[in-house]
Amino acid sequence: MPQEEEAITDALSTFGIPPAAAKNLLRRAKLRSGPLLAPADWVRFLKGPLLEEVQKIIPVFRPVGTYADLIQRFEEEARRPPVATPPPVDTEARENVRFYDLDDPATRQRLLAEVAREEGTLGVMLIWPGGAQVRFPGGAKTLPPLIYAAHRVLARRPYRVGYILFEDAVLLARPLGRYLLVVVAKKDANLGRYMTRLQEVNEGGKA
Repeated sequence: MPQEEEAITDALSTFGIPPAAAKNLLRRAKLRSGPLLAPADWVRFLKGPLLEEVQKIIPVFRPVGTYADLIQRFEEEARRPPVATPPPVDTEARENVRFYDLDDPATRQRLLAEVAREEGTLGVMLIWPGGAQVRFPGGAKTLPPLIYAAHRVLARRPYRVGYILFEDAVLLARPLGRYLLVVVAKKDANLGRYMTRLQEVNEGGKA
């Protein structure tokens, strides 16, 4: 069980809800919630779907005590900057700036193929309004919630290349005009090399 769910189960136990019952409440609430990836998502979960499920068995229940403390903890985490320090710079990384005409489907495909060859890459996606091209074998179920989390967290501030660390992977995003280049890599991949490689990518005609 994720540590967030363990903390919620412990909080509910202080109100006399056994662990087995708390897990059932969590399961039902998660069926009605969106992806639970960022602290802000857990705040909405505690104030919305889960609270409603608890009130079905305890009508007078209100978010007080340990339950309120848990909401406050997630709210504080949500206010923290998503990335505390920049990744190490890869001194062996290439310094060439590369321009890609992303309005050309063949060029988009070539860019995805090049990035996908980087060691540690799990999948690559190029997104634009109304469309997307994807190279992500077996990642159909994993990618949407990662993109959702990246969009919500990284959009808080301007960035050239943004990244978010997850439990088993790292997601990197490179805005290119109306396009967004997204890479999902293994957590132990060379983050500095990816940051440098993605900063080399520029949208436009040939240099």
